[in-house]
Amino acid sequence: MTAPSEKRRTSKDERRRRIVAELRANPTVRISELARLFGVTTETVRRDVDSLSDEGLVSRTYGGAAATTLSREPSLDERHGLLVAERQRIARAAVDFVEDGQVLMIDSGATTAHFVRRLAVERQRLTVITNGTGLAAALAANASFRVLLCPGDYNASESGTYGPEVGAFLERYRADRAFVGAGGMTLEGPNDVSAELCWVKRAMIERARETTLLIDHSKFDRFGLLRICAPEDLRRVVSDASLPAELAQALRHKGVEVVIAPDERAAGDAEEAAAEPLSTTAFRA
Repeated sequence: MTAPSEKRRTSKDERRRRIVAELRANPTVRISELARLFGVTTETVRRDVDSLSDEGLVSRTYGGAAATTLSREPSLDERHGLLVAERQRIARAAVDFVEDGQVLMIDSGATTAHFVRRLAVERQRLTVITNGTGLAAALAANASFRVLLCPGDYNASESGTYGPEVGAFLERYRADRAFVGAGGMTLEGPNDVSAELCWVKRAMIERARETTLLIDHSKFDRFGLLRICAPEDLRRVVSDASLPAELAQALRHKGVEVVIAPDERAAGDAEEAAAEPLSTTAFRA
């Protein structure tokens, strides 16, 4: 017979959903309170909170957790350590939509940082306009690239330049393609937490013939303070996992291509398993 405490236990996914729901109702909660609520150990809840924190859905506090707000995004340095494998997959898939010799606009971000590193290795003779100081340095590793760094007010948290000078600079150029990130993605379109981030992305979208949004699965159905653009302003969305069904359907209905980056590690494991002999037993006639 199942013990009373085990009856109250919930699945990992259900616990995670309820943790986020609890934080929406109560901005801060204690780990011990959540453990009692779900009938699990405090260590189990800590792992759940750590996982949610890695995805940017909650913030760890001493002995508990706090809800992330619509107006706060972890710094770029903090984001660089999150979902690294997923962002690398997005970058590899996105490079396929760039041809040698094109003009690109790319905004500063954690996922776009992986993207420009792939560009520097796999493409030639690109002209890249960016507001990201770290992105510019990575792109400069390819001697065939021309890199234009937007002037403006330097934001150390985002490792990029922002403000009206960036917009005025971008107005002077046209691009074949823009590649931007976002803090969240809903049916209303991509969003982010501050006006200055959104202004740069919007300017790049307006000056490019087409725009590709690079976004990992932790941003699905996540709301930021400001909408960047309407969904139909995007040409495609590249992600590491399938989008929620309603969101994917809405994007396709508006003519937005949805690209899911393949997981090469999973494919390699499957191929390796298929290559193994079914049996090592020797049979003798």
